[in-house]
Amino acid sequence: MSALALTARRLRQLDAIGVVPYRLRSRERVNAPDVATAATTGAMPAAGGGTRVAVICEQAAGATAATIAAALGLAEAALHWQVPTDGRLPELDQNAAAFLVLGTHLARVLGAELPTTAQQAATIVVTAAPSEWRGNALAKRLLWQALRPLRRHLREQTWSRS
Repeated sequence: MSALALTARRLRQLDAIGVVPYRLRSRERVNAPDVATAATTGAMPAAGGGTRVAVICEQAAGATAATIAAALGLAEAALHWQVPTDGRLPELDQNAAAFLVLGTHLARVLGAELPTTAQQAATIVVTAAPSEWRGNALAKRLLWQALRPLRRHLREQTWSRS
């Protein structure tokens, strides 16, 4: 069955039990879904709805940004990349819906910069650094397993707002 043929309700049910419907890739590039297609496909709207994810990583956004955005179902503009300098995050977005830490050693940097109330209110996901993904199937698998609940959480926030 095609993922496009599934209703939004059915997709939410499948997502709740952890089933991911797959479809064949097409040659054309698929852009981030908008609100109109979200009703039919169950995907999240683009960043205009206020969904922001702060990504803390040692390197600036590059090819990794497209991978993370696609995995979370967000537009790349919804990802705010934070690169620590001298062990500090100078431009930390404390009002982000979620924090994705790429590199376990950077979790301490985020914990030192983020106030306790913001830590309790936000969703924080810590996973392996992008340098560990290359050639390491286990690190990639752990990345996808960490991103799945984050995507589910962001989707719930989006649906509760609409």
